[in-house]
Amino acid sequence: MFPYLSFSIAVLSLLATFRIPSVYSQTTPQPQATSSPSANVQSAALDLLDANHILHFLDIIDAFGHISVRNPDNASQFIMSFAIAPALTTSQSLVTYDITNATALHLTFNSSITGASVPSSFLERFIHSQIYQAYPNVTSVVHAHTSEVLPFAGVGIGLKAQMGTAGSVGVLKNGSPIFDTNLLSSKVLPDNQPHDLLIRNEVLGDALAHTFADGSQVVLMKGHGMAIRGASIRDAVYRSFYTKQSAVVQFQAVLLGSLSPGGQQPMGLTARQAMDAATTNEGESLIDRAWGLWVAQVGNAGLYVNDLRGTASA
Repeated sequence: MFPYLSFSIAVLSLLATFRIPSVYSQTTPQPQATSSPSANVQSAALDLLDANHILHFLDIIDAFGHISVRNPDNASQFIMSFAIAPALTTSQSLVTYDITNATALHLTFNSSITGASVPSSFLERFIHSQIYQAYPNVTSVVHAHTSEVLPFAGVGIGLKAQMGTAGSVGVLKNGSPIFDTNLLSSKVLPDNQPHDLLIRNEVLGDALAHTFADGSQVVLMKGHGMAIRGASIRDAVYRSFYTKQSAVVQFQAVLLGSLSPGGQQPMGLTARQAMDAATTNEGESLIDRAWGLWVAQVGNAGLYVNDLRGTASA
């Protein structure tokens, strides 16, 4: 009997060396490791997080408002946080969207979270998607409810650049364009749709996007805020801040002018001054000087966390 027992043991040992695939392993998908974003996307995301925090720190946005960036690896996509207060944005808040229909594709830093699993998006993400569609050279978009600009659209007065750092505001004859939902046709904003000023679909986004005019990088939104287009994230933030500052100066100039004999409208810059000032002041070195200051300020504010930098203030 012992020889047969030895043979049986040898056969069992031999079988143990082979893997027999199970039905479970053949029919159940196994989790796949998510790839890290490219260096280009990580660099853009670093600036995008800083931008969210800076815009809040500079009182351009509060719990509402948003900034996005065109995906540097795919011009048909953009990156923006899901619906969260901008001051609280981290890398895990960032979402990659399809420009065609503003659909959330996946979390930018966790591509396994897709579609309906992505947290709720900003309702007004169509501001961004439609501006990117209309202007292929635009890299970043800001939408803000900055109170300093609201009075101008409220009385139908566009902004005009009052200082060199705000050259991109322009000096159009009637000032920066004004988007007024009250003036939209029923084809764009039907009577049975909410008239709540929000850009909640592609049609409204298109109407806003095509309100931009050559010679100004800002559109005022009556009763709502403003939209700004930029050549980069840093440029869009720079333009947002100095649009606000220029609005303050213009408002003060109007008040002072009303006190002068016969009244005096603010002169602002000439078209040549605005154009040349924008070229000079929005050069990389000057924007980076402002950016460096703002990054240092938010880094010491005790609220903002940029987890892509490796250091965070909390």
